[in-house]
Formats: sequence, structure tokens, C-alpha cells
Amino acid sequence: MKKLLTSSILAATIVAGSFTLNSCSKVEDIIDNISIPVPFSIPVNLNNIDIPVVVSTEYLKSPNIPLGLNLDAEIKKRFSNMSVDNVKSAKLASFSIARVSSTDPQVTFAAISDAELYITAPNQADRLVATVTNNTSADALNFTPVTTDPDAELMSYLKSTDAAIYMRVKGTSSRVSQMRINISSSFKIQVGF
Repeated sequence: MKKLLTSSILAATIVAGSFTLNSCSKVEDIIDNISIPVPFSIPVNLNNIDIPVVVSTEYLKSPNIPLGLNLDAEIKKRFSNMSVDNVKSAKLASFSIARVSSTDPQVTFAAISDAELYITAPNQADRLVATVTNNTSADALNFTPVTTDPDAELMSYLKSTDAAIYMRVKGTSSRVSQMRINISSSFKIQVGF
């Protein structure tokens, strides 16, 4: 009876030890996948930018506009123990451009019927991130983020301090002007351990 009791206790100890070792590796897997549950937004607002606006009945590309975003610093502001290396997801949440003035007061955003917004960064292919269709506003272009692309992740773009945007615009007639604009945008960022 004593041998049976000792054998049972030894077997139970071995089984409990194997469960403990197995559960430790599962805990490590869980820790690797922990992310801050609520993504946070990083606003990127650029004011009084002068750009040439050339509108045609075909799409024309605007010059690049640097975002001037230091994602690493923005993350450290919110979470001091994290960095850009902890970014799990980055997506465009909103983007709009407001006209401040133009050299030809007759040229407004109403001259632009459709627009595409692209993001660019070194060693990355340019990516379409938002569009405007059938614009009627004279003073603003309100872009709709592209959500049909399952790979709409912008992490690799925003990790670069050289990230920039540009537009491709077209209208119903040809127009040329120099405009001063304000850009309001927001990127949804999620970081993890």
C-alpha cells in the first residue's frame, strides 16, 4: 500500500510538473501577442503650405509634401517604455485639405472633381491611401480612406521620418494656380510589447 501511495504521488508530481512547463510557454506566447487594446490617434496637421495646383481633365500629380512625422517620438510621448519597433498597426483614419488662399481667386477646389492621395517613403512602393470622388466643395477636399485593401497597413511608411504624401487630381477643365492650404489628418496607431 505504501508503494502504491508513493508511486501515485510521484506520478502526480511528474504530471503537475509537465503542465507547469507547458503553461509557462503558453504564457510567453500570450505576452508576445499583448497589445495595448485601444489604438490611439496621432494627428498630423500641416498649416500654410504653398503648392502649385494644376488641374486637367486627366490625372496630374502634385509635388510631394513631407509629413514631418516622428512616429518614435509620438509613441514615447504616450508610452515611455515603447518605441517605433513596437508598432503593430498603422492606418489612415482621416485626411482633409482646406484652401486658405490662391493666387487666382477664381481657382478653388471646385475645379477638382476627383483626387487620389498617395503615401511614399524610401524603399517603399507608393500606396494609394484615400480618395475624393465627385467633389463639389470650393474650400475643402475631404478624403475617404481606402478600406478595400486588406494590406492597408502603413507601418513601414510611417516608421520613416522621410514619409511624404502627394495627390493626383483631375477636373472638368484646365486650371492653374498657386494655393496655400492646411492639411488635417489622423493616423490610427496600435502598439504592443
